[in-house]
Amino acid sequence: MLLHIGAPKTGTTYLQQVLATNRAALAEQGVLYPRVGKLAHHTSVWDLRGKYVGKPQEKKFAGKWDRLVERARAWDGHTVVVSSELLVFCDADEARRAVTSFGDLEVHLVYTARDLQRQLPAVWQEQVKNMRSVGYDDFLTDVLGRRKKRISRHFWEAQDAAAALQRWAGDLVPAERVHVVTAPPSGAPPQTLWLRFADVVGVPGADFVTDIPMANESLGVTSAELLRRFNERHARTEILEWRSQVMRQLLPALVEAVPDRDRLPLGEEQQRKIGEVAEEITGRLARAGYDVVGSLDDLCPRKSRRSWVRSEPRHPDRLSEAELLEALLDVLDHVIRQRPQASDGGR
Repeated sequence: MLLHIGAPKTGTTYLQQVLATNRAALAEQGVLYPRVGKLAHHTSVWDLRGKYVGKPQEKKFAGKWDRLVERARAWDGHTVVVSSELLVFCDADEARRAVTSFGDLEVHLVYTARDLQRQLPAVWQEQVKNMRSVGYDDFLTDVLGRRKKRISRHFWEAQDAAAALQRWAGDLVPAERVHVVTAPPSGAPPQTLWLRFADVVGVPGADFVTDIPMANESLGVTSAELLRRFNERHARTEILEWRSQVMRQLLPALVEAVPDRDRLPLGEEQQRKIGEVAEEITGRLARAGYDVVGSLDDLCPRKSRRSWVRSEPRHPDRLSEAELLEALLDVLDHVIRQRPQASDGGR
């Protein structure tokens, strides 16, 4: 029984796509990837954590964790994989409930990790995709300052691998059943992460389809700031409905209409702080004695290559109104062109 608990922005969506695409082939090799919800098992985690108790969506998600457990316990193959990066946000009591709910099944934990220098910009962007409106500099200052605000707590709950695994494993899961799968450095073939993950699952990763279209494309500096400002003005109270609308309509327009692909910048002092924190976290992981698939060196930030950076990197907080207006007009043009032509009523 493998519980893939995260962390977010470490290739989790890609792994879930590969698992879902190869569901039948995996089953033939004794591995169940339960079909509950869509690609991942997020709705089951919402039920586990009681996120929608007392809300209109309660009936929609009630009982999903128990159904997931029932399917896992009924499986006669050698492995069941449950995957949701939302699991990493469980507190110790919720983690204990998750692990013990599988009864006598031997539970293994899988944590996918990526170097923090890539994680910080990626997580800010993901926050923006999820209706948040905090500016990029404010986000970095809060997170790197380890402040006790919600932004910082939310980031380190997930991205401090050693703390997250201690919260999950505790006295329930021995170190030899805790697996840290490291995302390879930038530029490595995308299937490398799957091959490492498949090693933990106990199947030959090369036997499966891994050519998966990207489902969660990155935004550039300009498009990310446009979306952040949209959130400030038009954020909804119900994030599930809002996210569904934005993912279907606005995000594709931003990706396709705004050609800017500049990376979100990090200053030298910010990179220095990230390196210190990464060294401290990897040290705790090494001392814990977990099974590492890949290398803890993959989690150590590398110095930025400046070849892609202009003399003054573009920063989302410092874009001019003219730059944003020009990009917004391009998005509007794209949306108009994509809309079906209205009938002229026969005139």
